[in-house]
Amino acid sequence: MKTAAFLGSLVVLLTLGAEPSRAQALLSGKPVVQHASVTPSASATSASPGARIALHADVRPDRSIHIYGEGAKDFSPVRLVLTPNASITPGKPIYPKPTPIEVPGTPDKVPAYSAPFRISVPVSVARTARPGDTVTIGAALNYQACDDSVCYPVTVAPVLWTVTIASR
Repeated sequence: MKTAAFLGSLVVLLTLGAEPSRAQALLSGKPVVQHASVTPSASATSASPGARIALHADVRPDRSIHIYGEGAKDFSPVRLVLTPNASITPGKPIYPKPTPIEVPGTPDKVPAYSAPFRISVPVSVARTARPGDTVTIGAALNYQACDDSVCYPVTVAPVLWTVTIASR
């Protein structure tokens, strides 16, 4: 099950335009400079069929790094994209409001995150989910990180959550 979820995540990575070499590095275990750490958590580690829970991705930009938010023109804003999974129905991701920052070379302030932030996704567990099963939910976190002198290529970080299906 975990292998299928990971491969599904890889498909999402490739579909979303990640460089093949970057995806291969994720598969091979070779280090990929990501300029941020991502920690998954959930409002519950178990849920009954039909229940709603929230999946969270806590993103911590490295020191002196900012990650672009929604509305950033000419930059790639952060996006959390869940891999399709028959055991859940995801809602729309909820992003915190970014802070407008000054960026050298641009006349306007640009929305970005310099401090840790949380992206939440409400999900509904399928009514057909079987109690006792463990569901692995994969996602790709796409973001562009910059420091005061350079913007790095868009990075794709895999994110995985595990939820146990409980009895009703």
